[in-house]
Amino acid sequence: MADDVHRIELRAKSIEELRSFLDGADVDLGCRPVVRKVGGEYVVEIYAPLPAVERLRSARSAPGVTMTVVENASEVGRARQAEVGSGNRFAARIAPSGLGIKE
Repeated sequence: MADDVHRIELRAKSIEELRSFLDGADVDLGCRPVVRKVGGEYVVEIYAPLPAVERLRSARSAPGVTMTVVENASEVGRARQAEVGSGNRFAARIAPSGLGIKE
């Protein structure tokens, strides 16, 4: 979907290239933005809808920065929400069993 948010990986040879590419960009860096060094390149993940990514790609000329769409984060979120139960497991007033340690 066009409004879905995607997780995109940006790679560059230098921090300066990443900074200049992202300066003023309307993207989300997540709650804890981290630049990692992977095999001689600097890698950061951003979150944005695909139209915003395409605008960013066309508006910025950074030959040293590559963009890879990793996943549709909205779709992954919807799949994870389907795994959550809708009932109240505490309604019976019995402690749920599981992997926790009782002390």
